[in-house]
Amino acid sequence: MAAATLLLELSLTRIFDVVLWSNLAFLFVSSALFGFGMGGVLLIRWPMANSRTETVVAAAAAAFSFFVLLLIPAIVYSPALSFLEQSRVLQIAALVMLYFFILMPFVASGMLTAVVITRGAQRIHMLYFWDLAGAGIGCLGVFVLPQLVGGGETLLVVAAIGLVAVCVAGPTRRWWSVGSLVVAAGLIAVAAARPNNIKFKGLVSSKPGNPPVPEFSRWDPAAKIDVNPQANPNFKEIVYDQGAQRSHLIAFNGDIAALRRNYFDTAQYRSRYNSGKFVALSHWLKQDRSERTLVIGSAGGQETLAALAWGAQHVDAVEMVCTVVDLVSGPYSAYTGRIFRDPRVSVTCDEGRSFLRRSGRAYDVIQILSNHTLSSLANGSGGFAPNYLQTVEAYRDYFSHLQPDGILQINYLAYPRMIATASKAWSELYPGRDFRRHLVITSGYHLGETFLVRKSAWTPAAVDSIRAFLGPAFTDTRSYSVVYAPQQPESRNVPDEFFQVPLNARFVAALPYRTDPPSDDKPFFRDLRKGISRLHVDRENMVPESVADLLNSSLKGFVPLESVHVFGLGGLAVVMAGLFLWIPLASIPIRATPRRDRLLTLAYFGCLGAGFVIVELVMIFKFMLLIGHPITSMATVLFTLLTSAAIGSFLTEMLQRRRGGGVILMAIAGLVAAVGLLLTVLPALERTALGLPLFGRVAVVAALIAPIGALLGMPFPLGINTLSSRAPQLIPWAWAINAFMTVVGSLLTVVLSLHFGFSLTLLSALVFYIVALFSLRSLEGGRLTLRPPATGGSQ
Repeated sequence: MAAATLLLELSLTRIFDVVLWSNLAFLFVSSALFGFGMGGVLLIRWPMANSRTETVVAAAAAAFSFFVLLLIPAIVYSPALSFLEQSRVLQIAALVMLYFFILMPFVASGMLTAVVITRGAQRIHMLYFWDLAGAGIGCLGVFVLPQLVGGGETLLVVAAIGLVAVCVAGPTRRWWSVGSLVVAAGLIAVAAARPNNIKFKGLVSSKPGNPPVPEFSRWDPAAKIDVNPQANPNFKEIVYDQGAQRSHLIAFNGDIAALRRNYFDTAQYRSRYNSGKFVALSHWLKQDRSERTLVIGSAGGQETLAALAWGAQHVDAVEMVCTVVDLVSGPYSAYTGRIFRDPRVSVTCDEGRSFLRRSGRAYDVIQILSNHTLSSLANGSGGFAPNYLQTVEAYRDYFSHLQPDGILQINYLAYPRMIATASKAWSELYPGRDFRRHLVITSGYHLGETFLVRKSAWTPAAVDSIRAFLGPAFTDTRSYSVVYAPQQPESRNVPDEFFQVPLNARFVAALPYRTDPPSDDKPFFRDLRKGISRLHVDRENMVPESVADLLNSSLKGFVPLESVHVFGLGGLAVVMAGLFLWIPLASIPIRATPRRDRLLTLAYFGCLGAGFVIVELVMIFKFMLLIGHPITSMATVLFTLLTSAAIGSFLTEMLQRRRGGGVILMAIAGLVAAVGLLLTVLPALERTALGLPLFGRVAVVAALIAPIGALLGMPFPLGINTLSSRAPQLIPWAWAINAFMTVVGSLLTVVLSLHFGFSLTLLSALVFYIVALFSLRSLEGGRLTLRPPATGGSQ
């Protein structure tokens, strides 16, 4: 059941990333985990003392599978996933109904878990071992099943796993076992026989003018990928998560020499071989002089095509979504002129900075096009998402891997913050060298600006060549201009204060948006908002169009959409607090327990829930660069942390026999030491371990995480042991509080990371565990009211 529950949680996150915006997906799935704790609340109100344990467990597992199956039509047909512009009230009501369907499987699973740990508290170290081990195994399924059978079909597999639990736990009646196994086998057979048959319509795809039926569709671990035909036969559209991001496949016959002559042709009023002049700018500047080019985010290959057209001798194309690499290298290879099979091109599925650090090469051109679209700007997606391509450390990586005359080209938005970030990196690498002489910014990119840094200073002749390229000599469907150039009239467009390191505090305070340089510890580049008022383009006050558009497009009334998940989850947590904290006090056994003991139980298990999830989430982000691929990072961290925590739980009973009550002190002290050591050695480790192959880097990360995970697995069974011998009536409440604070901890991780960075957020988890230590020691030393557990029936 633990495997099925975590697989459900992660699968719903993937599905709602597609059918909703990513920030709403976080809100829906995270808050649905409240249902996991509701099992404890329900057990307090209705202890089912006369029901056999096997019956309760089997019924809860069956209910879990039933509600998982109901989720599929609920998501497919929910009016919440269409634009009900005529009635916001109806849309809110539909969202509430959808939330109910999401909540119910977690309620059933939470009830099952609460019953098991309450009635089997004497064996909690083994129960918690299987709970964590199952979750660790279950997390791996989300990286395999959606790609094999599809997102909706993965829910069929989840329901089948729940039915296997019905068979295992069911009473002696044979029809329980046989029936559940037959249905489980049927669900798995359907998922395997008809993969990708369940189609979800999302908020983006349900807008007027629905896209055509995809001619290719696959659930990649990183995103759902569709290829849509276009009215213009020269292009096919690659759609990520039904519109969160888009790129194109460009029809090409493979003749590079002819491409160079015709590169700026138009077809049906759009550029024939690119999405704008900015795609080729750096390659044109280095034409026939680029020995090696790096494209980070190669997508459908238009940047690679531009590099080949202008004479690059070798192109390293790096793309994080492996399905897109497979598309251009496989079924659409002939359509795209086999550019990814060209002997001058090396294609790698990887994270760009991780590849760059391991490559050890210097490049003539490093190019990064955007990873956002108009729709993602409008819904606020990514506002609170980490962006490791736009940090001080990232620019240090770029600059240090450029040839002496190399060019870095980045197409992105909010160029004032880009200037501040790049200036800080430049000053750290090359103190005394004026960064202003090395920067040119041009307009014409439809979602921001083109940011050009040359390692040698730009000369007036080089700037003139850029003007010529952007002028009418090369035809295009949009207009271009120079925004900033050193020692040129446009240099007045950017105040010198943006280049200062550190930034002038008074100047920064006067700006209506944030410009402080992001770091790898706090990589939230698009967290630009200072207030909720709309911005107006104002050159004198340095509010460029891209900044105003970004912040205004995601502002609905006075609500910033990039923050809706934080405020929504926070508000729901306040409402749920009454359910989890106060309603259980109406229960006579809990109300009769001394107030001090209730508070200590609340503090201990609440701190464990918040602390565990903070460590888990921060670890995923902290190791993303070292491992390379975000999905591999998540799989490594979750599996290692959960399985090692399971081992820690397994060892708890033995340690208690040998050390008695000192185990909790040993566990928390060891955790503090292990986390402190991790934060100390991680920067040096990233530099030394990046040269290892992927397996080696995963092994290093697993070795670092495993001791921390083992220590994290000890406090919960220790606390349940204490309650089982002193006040077993508090166990269901302890479980509910632990689950409740897991959700609150997810919210705290977002808020604390935004304001203080990942390292301090990780240290805050240690504060929770230290408070838990003192709470348990006080609980063990106090006098608790003894009451027999509400068992009933078979154990």
